[in-house]
Amino acid sequence: MPYCPECRDEFEEWVKVCPDCNVALVEELPPQPEHEDVDEPLVSIATAPNEPIANMWSGILEEHGIQCLLKGGNLGAAMYASTLNLPYKVYVLASQADNAKRILAPFIEV
Repeated sequence: MPYCPECRDEFEEWVKVCPDCNVALVEELPPQPEHEDVDEPLVSIATAPNEPIANMWSGILEEHGIQCLLKGGNLGAAMYASTLNLPYKVYVLASQADNAKRILAPFIEV
């Protein structure tokens, strides 16, 4: 089966180009890049009202080269309410917090 070297999705044999990344598929995926261990604290920069918005904010930050961690809701509340309505905290490395806040500012209601 061919794979996309960018998004790493698997496709049927007849597919030659990834429809999302627009790159040629390969027969074997290259190894995953190693992530450096960073000895830097994470800080919360925003609280999204729900999971879809948290995922959107995460995508915006990642487009700007900022990795983030989303931490949402709690298990007890999820049993009684849709997880789509639980708030999610957005965390980034402390050194990237100011830049991340600036990037998300247009999307956050005050």
